[in-house]
Amino acid sequence: MLTEQKVGIQNGAEATLNPTRGSRIGGLVVANGQGAHYEAASRGTIFSLVLTAWSTTIAAGNINAAAAAASTQFALWNPVGSGKNLSLLKFGVWPISGTAPVPPVFHSYSVTPPSIDTSVVNPITCNNPGLASSSVARALASAAGANLTGSTALKIIRAADLFITAGTAANLGGFKVQENIDGDIVIPPGICWVPTWIAAGTTFLGGYSITWEEIPV
Repeated sequence: MLTEQKVGIQNGAEATLNPTRGSRIGGLVVANGQGAHYEAASRGTIFSLVLTAWSTTIAAGNINAAAAAASTQFALWNPVGSGKNLSLLKFGVWPISGTAPVPPVFHSYSVTPPSIDTSVVNPITCNNPGLASSSVARALASAAGANLTGSTALKIIRAADLFITAGTAANLGGFKVQENIDGDIVIPPGICWVPTWIAAGTTFLGGYSITWEEIPV
């Protein structure tokens, strides 16, 4: 059986079968045809949430092992029965003022999602601006913080790959502030994700963002 290759870019329609793509010298082209997340973003399955700045120091609910239903500034959860997993792709934290604690931020979770309704400063947005947001997720983005009513005490998943030293906001300006999670943390239905810290820091203010893909279970 011969395997045919087509040389050049292909523009296939939905549900059509195309030959593999070959180079001009007969090699099999296996390079990505576009950015890693283009396919999902173009189909409207990638979403983001942003809190541009929290207005008080790090809330008790954003500190490691936070108690159940603690006041929290930023959280994302997957409702029971959503039918989709939330695959975390990118997480950002940027310092604004004050001194950050050491070690830095962690990924934590509650085994029960909050019972509060969605309450966000900036709504969940689709990463394809041409499409309306249709996310199954719920989220909290409150500058001053609000109680995650119904959540359990938080447990740590792992540390985030971000700035790793204490320092004032000015001194942290050159540190890495966005982590490419790239899907190695999955939030299944019935789980809540929360960014947490070892302590509140010294009058430390900053902001958060999280980007995820919604994938059918």
